[in-house]
Amino acid sequence: MSKIAFSISEIIQKSWLKFKEKPGFWVLLTILSVSISYLGDYGLSIDPESFDVSFSSVRGLMMSILSLYLSASLTLIYIRYSRGESVAFHDLWAVNFSKFIHYILANLISGCIMVIGFILFILPGFYLMARFIFVPYLVLDKEVSFLDAITISFQMSHSKVLDLISFMFAMFFIIILGFLSLLFGILIAIPVSSLATAQLYLLFSGKE
Repeated sequence: MSKIAFSISEIIQKSWLKFKEKPGFWVLLTILSVSISYLGDYGLSIDPESFDVSFSSVRGLMMSILSLYLSASLTLIYIRYSRGESVAFHDLWAVNFSKFIHYILANLISGCIMVIGFILFILPGFYLMARFIFVPYLVLDKEVSFLDAITISFQMSHSKVLDLISFMFAMFFIIILGFLSLLFGILIAIPVSSLATAQLYLLFSGKE
């Protein structure tokens, strides 16, 4: 993996071309995902004064679970399309139960570790983000457990941490530009950055 070299600008350009092949498809998927994410709160309510947490809504919990499932499905769709496979709306149900559970566990564990890294110092947080960047992609694309995905992601990102951090900052900048461009901009920025990350994963996994 140490010999892998990539150009962030070329990956972004390629993801933009991929987006333009099916713009309506990607925009509709993004609207669906953002809308359901907005409705999900894991059924929890937090008192702003005491910070007490209580369970308040089954609907909120169900919408959050549905949002997580859509996130997993969209990630798999981005991978497949970037690989050159055909995708359609029925692929939103392509993630089976086992992969979904490992997807949740992978995001939960890596997320907690990254939060600890940011709490201790900022730099360890960015370092861990770079090392964990491929974890959800590996869980969904390969028949591996969440623990194996974490191990493999560390191997894939070895000696490329600075390049991966630069890539993440570039994706963050694209999202910020999308927000600044109001609603329509973010509907483009989200799928373009997601397609770019999927292409990066394929490059590092040797599937492209």
